Amino acid sequence: MSETDTIVGQRALAIAKALAHASSGDKASARRMGPEGAPVFWRMAARFGLSPAEEPAWRAITKALALLTPASATESIHQDKRWFGAVLVDGGDPHARLETPIFSEARLARLLASRGQARRDALERAVRTLARKRVTLDVPSLAWAYINDNGQEIARAYYQRLDNSTRTIEKETSHV
Repeated sequence: MSETDTIVGQRALAIAKALAHASSGDKASARRMGPEGAPVFWRMAARFGLSPAEEPAWRAITKALALLTPASATESIHQDKRWFGAVLVDGGDPHARLETPIFSEARLARLLASRGQARRDALERAVRTLARKRVTLDVPSLAWAYINDNGQEIARAYYQRLDNSTRTIEKETSHV
């Protein structure tokens, strides 16, 4: 079963699609959203039948997806198998050869060590870093980063992407 087949994946993809088709005003409202929510969030919360206990995580996920969705977007930011951790390394360019990641290893370590609201805040800072690059990514992997305090999937994707980039640079310099 893939991440898109899970309830988390399905919800995240539905939110990303709703944001792509939302008005620019609704997108802006979702980007500025605080604890009071925003119309896009409340429509999705009603559709999913979220419990009050689930709302904070899904409000944060909705805000993150809104931050990543350009105001002019008409298509979802979802790109299958572009894991959140990998995008933190390459800033959305799967072919980039990087000597240093876009999101530093020190920032990643702090993100992975954080829990609760501190985790959501660290994830939002990471998302804001990526939003400037207008990235596409695997939306369910981002949602899982908010829901699951275990950062193994983020770290695994991050270091696999970083290792692949490093190996490519080493190959190129060894042939010079």
